[in-house]
Amino acid sequence: MRYNTTMKKIKSLLRKTINALLPTESLGKSKEKWNSLAGKNAAYYVMTNYGEGITEQQFRDSGEKDYKEHVETDALLKEELSPFTEKNVLEIGCGIGRITEFFAKNFHSVSGVDISEEMIQQGTKRLASHSNITFKATNGVSFPFSNKAFDFVFSFIVFQHMPDKKTVTKNLLEIARVLKDDGIAKIQLRGLPTSKRRWFYGPAFVNKDVEKMIATMPFTLLKSEGEGQRYFWIWLRKNSTH
Repeated sequence: MRYNTTMKKIKSLLRKTINALLPTESLGKSKEKWNSLAGKNAAYYVMTNYGEGITEQQFRDSGEKDYKEHVETDALLKEELSPFTEKNVLEIGCGIGRITEFFAKNFHSVSGVDISEEMIQQGTKRLASHSNITFKATNGVSFPFSNKAFDFVFSFIVFQHMPDKKTVTKNLLEIARVLKDDGIAKIQLRGLPTSKRRWFYGPAFVNKDVEKMIATMPFTLLKSEGEGQRYFWIWLRKNSTH
């Protein structure tokens, strides 16, 4: 047991050292990467669990499952945002609309943003029949919406791919800008460190990192879940700015 613990510490230290030596991906490079991946196989790179041969039905089913698990049955969200039908939601990193489609069934309006223009084009075409969805490409740190435009901001399997903590911080600041007073954000962060050598690299967080990051932002951390696990979730409320 002691040997295994020592080896884990050595591997962790080695990974941190290598990551520190490797260059950080720029947002421009991130955009190029995700446009390229979307062009190759958008559905797979959005949801890798089913392999490169993922079908449209598997893709839709995974989106519906995640929507139900992370939004529809979330007791905190139901308490804070009910009724959903009167609320406007922003999804960060919407891809080609895997979860966006199911937001549209329950929320008044849905805006999806993504760093990849290719993802946005495919998503717009894929969900063209939904009149209450708007897709927009971004630069990865700012959103083309007015202040206090949304009641709810959501993101899943996205912040874990952002190149560094500075980018995550900028996104949280933008969330604070576009959220209405008392609005809610539910964001999934990476809870387990990984290597910069992997295409899906992104910085990992623990509770103290989040607390430090939002210390000067108009947020209250309502809840966190999954610290030290693959999916680390945080629930934020925007404090009143009156």
